[in-house]
Amino acid sequence: MIKNLFKNQKTVLWIAVGSAIGLTVGGAIAWWSLQQPVIEGLPTGADVIPEDAAVTLSFSTNEGQWRQLRQFGTPETEAALNKNWTQLRDRLLTANGLDYARDIKPWIGSEMTVAFLAPAALRAAGQSAPQQIQPYAADPLKGDAPTVLVLPIANPAKAQEILARPQVSASQDWVDRDYKGVKIREVQGKTERAYAAAVVGDRYLVASADGKAIEQVIDTFKGKPSVARTPGYGQAFSQLQAEAPLLRAYVNVPVATVVATNNANQPIPPQGLALLQGNRGFATAMDLEPEGVRFQSLAWLPSDSKVRYSTSNKALRMPSLLPDSTLMMASGGNFKQTWQNYSQQMGDSTTGGVLSPGFLRQGFNNLTGLDFDRDLAGWMDGEFSLALISDPGTANPKAATPPTAGVLLLAQTGNRKAADEAWKKLDAVMGDRYKFRVSETQVGGKAAIAWVSPFSSLTVTRGWLEDDVAFLAIGADVGNAIVPAPAKPLATNPLFSSTASQTIESSSGHFFMASDRLARRDTTLPLPVLPAENQAYISAIRALQVTGAVQDAQTSRYDVHVLLRRVSSPPVTVPAPKVEATLEAAPSGTPAN
Repeated sequence: MIKNLFKNQKTVLWIAVGSAIGLTVGGAIAWWSLQQPVIEGLPTGADVIPEDAAVTLSFSTNEGQWRQLRQFGTPETEAALNKNWTQLRDRLLTANGLDYARDIKPWIGSEMTVAFLAPAALRAAGQSAPQQIQPYAADPLKGDAPTVLVLPIANPAKAQEILARPQVSASQDWVDRDYKGVKIREVQGKTERAYAAAVVGDRYLVASADGKAIEQVIDTFKGKPSVARTPGYGQAFSQLQAEAPLLRAYVNVPVATVVATNNANQPIPPQGLALLQGNRGFATAMDLEPEGVRFQSLAWLPSDSKVRYSTSNKALRMPSLLPDSTLMMASGGNFKQTWQNYSQQMGDSTTGGVLSPGFLRQGFNNLTGLDFDRDLAGWMDGEFSLALISDPGTANPKAATPPTAGVLLLAQTGNRKAADEAWKKLDAVMGDRYKFRVSETQVGGKAAIAWVSPFSSLTVTRGWLEDDVAFLAIGADVGNAIVPAPAKPLATNPLFSSTASQTIESSSGHFFMASDRLARRDTTLPLPVLPAENQAYISAIRALQVTGAVQDAQTSRYDVHVLLRRVSSPPVTVPAPKVEATLEAAPSGTPAN
């Protein structure tokens, strides 16, 4: 049952998050004892899930919230989600003769949790809560990380009935065994339906395809460290004050990175963890809103990290300098400091691929012969932004060809002299190495430098918006979108303002994407065409914005707002389950020997 379900854990994660997009600080490790009260406000099962769990995902069991979520999307996303949900239901419940409304709903609590535990090889290596991960020998983590389903029990008597008469097929047996005073019931036989389950402390029904994973949960219940006592975990979820979260997630970044690096079939791919590299943990809570969903997130560093964040949070100007035709943008407060922190956190790791500092440094050097840290990052000590914008020079609606888009880099500096010297070096590289025609020009009445490629197929313009803000515009007329200052800046764009954070007043940066316009493909964009199934999900998103802020020297906070399309017609009814005739209830009290 569960083993087959979690064969492809990335699919399960996508199903659970639905049409949104999916994904805590200080404290001390303490031993959990049975006499201690359950910690209030934490995700379900936090007190029995081992502290070295790689990822935990907690979902609301409120059917009304899931019905509300189904109001968003497109016919394509609705069809895809219905298909995936049907497969999930049939593998987890129907294949074992269970019906959610009849067998689960009467006793389950308000939230359930899926926990991806650390593989046995990782635990045996003594890396249960590593601060820094060292490479393992070749192929040490074969197989999936053990997965545990934790269901809270609101009605213990009803829950016990499920284990008393398990549904089995003719090719299956079931056995009971005792582990430290807790009965584990195992259904054995047909591989895709084999599973183990136990009732822990009359509070949780725990199920897994791996009986050893159930033992780990029992060990934690009996006193071994739990995820609830992990440094930063409790503080994070106490700060993520979601009123009625649909989803709460936690990532143990060091463990998840090792698992993902050594096994591609995991809930989070290595590339998705690259931007979290160097953090100790990441926590998020997802809320439903009238026009979409909102994520509140925290990421925090290990206590012994050499990285320390600046709490200035001065990334405020860029949305006012960019035009409202901006399709996508990322901004920050101090590129030099950001790059130094990122390099420290990533180290020499190549987990991030093209995002790794070493790859970026080497790539810049190969292209220009210059030093990235000295000739670029060294003078970019103020706000910065990288944006994709509609090219105003081709925005004529009567034109035979669709409008194009251009790329725009803005960088603030406190050292104009060093910046000018770096730009002159780049001028020489473009002229001497790539044979571009480098000449003086005018943009919006201001002096600038143009790089024009052979055959005039590409034009790049560089100059200064103000005495301390440099720009580099890729595209013949892109510079005209910002010089002179746009009459309609991005900050006033309705999509931008409606996705702006209402809780983070002073930010350290933004990421904004006008997905509605990107998905329509009415613009010739320098972006790859996504597969049809991914394109359907992107089409369901109208706009997305991430607002970041440094909370303290070790903690970063993020607010993510996602505006979603609404389904134009009533949601399609999910197909009824087809119960296999071979399934029958095993006689109570007659386990196999």
